[in-house]
Amino acid sequence: MENQGKITIGQNLKKIRKELGLKQYEITGGEITRNLISIIENDKTPLYETNARIISENMNSIMEERGLDIYIEPEDILNPERYEAKKKADLYIENFKTKLNEKNFEIESKELQEIELFLNHWNLNDKKAKIYELLGDIYYYSHDFDKEFIYLTKALECAFMLPNRKNNYKILSKLISNCINTEKYKEALRLGNFGLSSQKNMPEKVKGIFHYNNALAYENLEKFDSSIEELNIAKKHIEDINSKLFIKMLVLEGICYSNKKEYDKALNTYNQAIDIFNLEKKHDEIYLVYANIVDLFVEKKDVDKVAEYLNTISKHISNIDENSPYLARVFFSISDGFFFLKNYASAEECLKKSLYLAEKNNEKNLYEQYLLKLFNFYVKENEKEKIYKLKDKLSEEILNISVDEKLSLFLNLILYYLEHNDIDLAKQLVQELLKKEVRK
Repeated sequence: MENQGKITIGQNLKKIRKELGLKQYEITGGEITRNLISIIENDKTPLYETNARIISENMNSIMEERGLDIYIEPEDILNPERYEAKKKADLYIENFKTKLNEKNFEIESKELQEIELFLNHWNLNDKKAKIYELLGDIYYYSHDFDKEFIYLTKALECAFMLPNRKNNYKILSKLISNCINTEKYKEALRLGNFGLSSQKNMPEKVKGIFHYNNALAYENLEKFDSSIEELNIAKKHIEDINSKLFIKMLVLEGICYSNKKEYDKALNTYNQAIDIFNLEKKHDEIYLVYANIVDLFVEKKDVDKVAEYLNTISKHISNIDENSPYLARVFFSISDGFFFLKNYASAEECLKKSLYLAEKNNEKNLYEQYLLKLFNFYVKENEKEKIYKLKDKLSEEILNISVDEKLSLFLNLILYYLEHNDIDLAKQLVQELLKKEVRK
């Protein structure tokens, strides 16, 4: 028997089996005998790859039944050093889990480099998938969506190297959410449809989530009929109609009907959501629905109803916790209602509060959106002094813009026009580009 590292293959098999809490007969799978396992573990006969594969598959099957995220490959049994490397990878995994539990989302570049070198040395696809997924989670909570995308993509690539690994849909689901957060809606749909067609072990609720995310992507692409179709499918997979997910589906359905100008259907759907919110006493979320109803009546140009719902929200909004993820969105949404009523002071106050909360909660995408709207409001009202007060915030966002060759060409052309006093040409070029803003 050949030694690899400090222990033999037989000793390694016994060690793995005992650490997983398995008896010899449990890992035979009826394809090999318990006696063969015994003599392999006692180094009286070699372990060949075929039997190592049978043993690892049986181990994985039992781990899955027990709900444990443990995956043993034949190479882990045949190479004791590789199995020890997996134990070291587990330490990295536990460290990242601790960071997430403690809400510590800082990762030093030295630490990251050490992990990457380790993972590149050992081809541990199951551990790579988990480590990269956890890194994606850390970057999600620190609102660094670009890095989240990079690590979730790496995690998915590693996960699909293991065709028998379960729960790959969890990584896919996170990657889809990232694409929606970063406005890559077509990519979100591609991944969503791929997941629904390829992940045969996907639970019913998760299928509902995938169809909901498809609906969300379609709504952002202004394909409202397709969004409603996906929502109708999604609802069939959700048993608990009082769940948060089901309510989100109702709200999205209402938004789609409102955009289709089918206002009665939209209002009916919103009211269903409100009834469930009241039943479940989810008072911070209910005001987002009220804000959507305000938007609906703004579209209908119904002054009385806009005023009525704004009054309802204004009476109770102080009860929402400042740390609620919904509060910034509520303030931003109802600002349109105040604009409609020509109550510009209240509209400005709502925008300033939404901007403050987005910055406080490190919601970068929302912060940029809110800053743009407040800036445009000040421009429209010719509030020069207030624009200059925003200067530092605006400059900081502008300096964070990535400059590629196209943008560099555009900026140099504008600079050339300004230096030669061709202000009208510069203005025309900027206006043409602004017509294309917020393309999906």
